Amino acid sequence: MKIASITKTQQKSSTPTLCKSILGVVITSLSLVCATQAHAGAWVPEKGNGYSKIGFQDYSADDFFGTNDDFDEFNGTNISYYGEHGLGNNLAVYGSVLYSDIDQSSFTEEPTSSSGFADIEIGLRYQWISDPFVLSTSLLVKLPYLYDEDDALPRGNGQEDVEARILFGKSLYPYGYIGAEFGYRLRTDAPSDEYRYLIEYGYSFNSNLYFRTKLDGIEAVGNADVNSDASIDNSNLLFVPEFDLGTLEITFGWNFGPGTDKKKGRWGAEITYNNNIYGDNIIRGQGVQIGITRTY
Repeated sequence: MKIASITKTQQKSSTPTLCKSILGVVITSLSLVCATQAHAGAWVPEKGNGYSKIGFQDYSADDFFGTNDDFDEFNGTNISYYGEHGLGNNLAVYGSVLYSDIDQSSFTEEPTSSSGFADIEIGLRYQWISDPFVLSTSLLVKLPYLYDEDDALPRGNGQEDVEARILFGKSLYPYGYIGAEFGYRLRTDAPSDEYRYLIEYGYSFNSNLYFRTKLDGIEAVGNADVNSDASIDNSNLLFVPEFDLGTLEITFGWNFGPGTDKKKGRWGAEITYNNNIYGDNIIRGQGVQIGITRTY
């Protein structure tokens, strides 16, 4: 009887401990998944939740994909903001704005420079399904209203763009997640329309430290109006009327705090290296960005 009594006592005392252990594992697992996918493309934040990032980037290029014997060097520093916010019913609004300080030099002309805001991008993303994978679609517009397209070195091509995109995502927990995106950007006026594509992989080492890498690509459709004045007036070699470009991005990030209480949100820091690894008719460069993030 004494043995039986001890066994029952042990069972009663171990039950709360077991429940706490299971709950701890669940919370840790959820926090890892959320940390990994907090701002992955296909996932849409719940109503009232969101993500913001302020980035500080330095970019330089002294090579050119294709033939341009006159190009010498391009340098730029910028401050960027990206944010997304859940509106409810699987819908989110997102957007970005950029402040740039750029200069470009050639072998035959005087160097040119420019400072100020660049294009604004704003869009809506809707998540259709979440199982067995995440499927979303997005619609984005690019607005060129914060700069003068007639500047000696304009900070954009001075036109409105509209982009539709389909996004896929899949959790591989505990091995991270994968994502893929495919889109079409309609560019008004002279420049060529573009096919857009992106492949992404992310992994969380724990609830604080994470890693992600992306291949972000642009492929010209080939319908630029090369005889239009608008296609040749833009001297900024980042905004030629027709080009292909593939950029590799590698990011390491750190979320501060334990991440067990979503209501409190989390601050974070990121460092990103990006490199233009292939392309045609576009400058070839690389850059480093330091970012401050906030999830809520």
